[in-house]
Amino acid sequence: MEDFKPFYRRNLPHFQVNGGTYFVVTTRLHGSLPKEVTTKLREENDDFINQIKLLDKSSAEKDFLIDEQYRRYFGKFDKLLDYASNDIHWLKIPEVAKILSDAIHFRNGVQYELICFTIMSNHLHIIFRILDDNVNLYSVLQRLKQFTATQANKFLNKKNEFWQEESYDRVVRNGEELKRIISYVLNNSVKIGLVEDWRDYPYTYVNENFM
Repeated sequence: MEDFKPFYRRNLPHFQVNGGTYFVVTTRLHGSLPKEVTTKLREENDDFINQIKLLDKSSAEKDFLIDEQYRRYFGKFDKLLDYASNDIHWLKIPEVAKILSDAIHFRNGVQYELICFTIMSNHLHIIFRILDDNVNLYSVLQRLKQFTATQANKFLNKKNEFWQEESYDRVVRNGEELKRIISYVLNNSVKIGLVEDWRDYPYTYVNENFM
């Protein structure tokens, strides 16, 4: 049976599942979306979730509907990031993207088994499996974000916050979902017209064992 280990950040529940479970995580640059936009989107999602909880359905049915709603919420969030028209796009700078890519690869086989990632101009999608069940997802992300923020700010000669504190994370439930999410992550650059084939995008990686 899966062992769910809840932990909390900024009043949002996150769940870690032991035993070979994969996570898809999206984290974005600080200020990449206006606060009023993200607040409105979060409030709308909370309203939908609360409505689902009031339905006359079984717990399993509610859990399924809630899961689907979180997927829609993430899709809206991701679309806003893809087409954000502000100046917060530090990750499109090759040197900054390399800092992040190198840091992700450095931790592969040590903290996690890396499946794939795509570095967009203002956010990161990554899928991995944590190797030590006693290490929670938050600590892995925190170390990665702290290191890359320090190095990127040195290069950019900035002292501002680099990453948004909150990240979106999701447990990958099964093999079919893993395949679908890998395809989604790899094709993010294709979806918004940066390249015709994801293999031509320089800031994408996939573990060949998952192709």
